[in-house]
Amino acid sequence: MRLQWHPPAGRRRVRSFEAGPRAARAASAILAALACLWLALPLVLGAVLERWRRGAAEADVVSLNARRKEALALATSALRQTRDRLGADRQLLARIAWSYGLEAVFSRVADSRPSEAGDSLTGGERDVATFSSAVEAIEDFEREHPEVPARTPSISPVAEATSVTTRTFGWGLSALTGKSEYAAGIELAVPAGSRVVATAEGVVRWAGVIAGRGAESYRRFGRIVAVKHGEGAITIYGNLASIAVRRGQAVSRGTALGTAGVSPWLGAPRVRYEVWRRASGGFAPADPRLAMLDDRDPAALDALRGRRDGKGRAAEAPALPSEFR
Repeated sequence: MRLQWHPPAGRRRVRSFEAGPRAARAASAILAALACLWLALPLVLGAVLERWRRGAAEADVVSLNARRKEALALATSALRQTRDRLGADRQLLARIAWSYGLEAVFSRVADSRPSEAGDSLTGGERDVATFSSAVEAIEDFEREHPEVPARTPSISPVAEATSVTTRTFGWGLSALTGKSEYAAGIELAVPAGSRVVATAEGVVRWAGVIAGRGAESYRRFGRIVAVKHGEGAITIYGNLASIAVRRGQAVSRGTALGTAGVSPWLGAPRVRYEVWRRASGGFAPADPRLAMLDDRDPAALDALRGRRDGKGRAAEAPALPSEFR
């Protein structure tokens, strides 16, 4: 095999290269391989480019799905928070309506069906409409009776963060006798010496130890302060270590009435708190938790509904001493 190279200028010498049979075969193989590579290069590059494009598309799909999941999670969280806020609003409005004695408003709010997951938008709109009408009714009532809000018990008589309810309202086992007994109020365990405040504006009807006729059930509560809030309610605070008010004194919501003492029967510091509301024929006891708007116990609305099922009947309660009225 001989290869010659002829320069373009005729004066230059012609160069030649001569290879033997083995070198010729090797050169032919190399040239054939280069030719095949040249022909296959577009196909290889196309396959590589297609694979890259497919990988980029798959990455875009994964990224899009991740963003969709994140958006769905945010939307679900927002709906859940909205339902929680609506539930808290339902409870608060129902308690306010109950405290004011607005039975129709209370029933409309308390009996409204909470929004379901699949009915979030429609249910939310229905809740907003119900709550808006309830707010308007409450505002109308407050405009017509401007003195009622200040005279309506609505807070805890002790710091909520440091208190624990040890006796609930209604029937339960007595810590003294171990027998079933009706409680016209609740007992709050607090550190000894804790400040006890009036839960609404009113006039002190009693301050001290009671020993009169018909007051046997109240003798166990030691020093007692009773406050009358207009003609709508009476609140009672028992087991006090000290008393800071006197009979006939006007008090406002938050006025210090005294300090929490140690119960002589239970040997532990706790405050007895009762709320009596105006009813036909006099006053009837009510669950004080329902009149504590700063208590966000989710069971409060259930307790409000249960009240209409015969729970907490006035006939089961001890008589309210005349000194407290």
